[in-house]
Amino acid sequence: DAQALMPAIESTKKRGLCPDELEADTLYGSDENYQGAKSMGVELVAPVKGKPEKSAVSLSEFEFSQKGHVLLCPQGQTPLTSKKKKTRFTQGFNCETCAKCPLVNDCPVKPGKKYYYLRYEEKAMRIAKRRAIEQTTEFKERYRWRAGVEATMSELDRRTGVKWLRVRGFKAVRFSATLKAIGINLFRAAAVRKAVNHGNAVDDKANSKLNHAIFFVKEHLERIINPLKNYFALNPINIGQMLRINI
Repeated sequence: DAQALMPAIESTKKRGLCPDELEADTLYGSDENYQGAKSMGVELVAPVKGKPEKSAVSLSEFEFSQKGHVLLCPQGQTPLTSKKKKTRFTQGFNCETCAKCPLVNDCPVKPGKKYYYLRYEEKAMRIAKRRAIEQTTEFKERYRWRAGVEATMSELDRRTGVKWLRVRGFKAVRFSATLKAIGINLFRAAAVRKAVNHGNAVDDKANSKLNHAIFFVKEHLERIINPLKNYFALNPINIGQMLRINI
């Protein structure tokens, strides 16, 4: 499956449906897929494939420039020298500073003749930068949409049995899986429609109760007011006369 990502992107591009951003799980998060998607104008949002470095201080804790050179180490020290030969970087740090560093035994920077050296490949640098980005809130917010689709895939398998097709051959399998996916879309569309209609029914019910309450109060007020209106209509008494009578 990891090799199927690039053909899938190429297929969408031919049909004019190529996405700007693509969320995928760890299986598709290799550096090769990331670079390939980038070359086609697609940003692959996926965790880095493979385990992080065993060192207590990993390469992802260093701060890198856009060109891949180290700007700062985890302790805030800048390299004195910075070189790149083909795809390999070499960063030289001050010997005295590194020797006194509390992380010196766990750091990938190792002592040399003139400097403490940090050596790494361009690929390792790209992976380190991606691992650092994975820890940010922005990445987690973007990637959470990928986790949401798992429920759809689970429903597709549970309700349609897509993992156990009764056909063979790519064309037949593709046709069968497509029909099952359409079926799930119909189920989900019906569920959304039902929820919307239920919400409208609740609103109508609430409005009906309010109207009934208003009518009930109005009816009781009319029962009190109407006899008074009839009484004064049949017995018109001047207010002045009423005052004189009372006096």
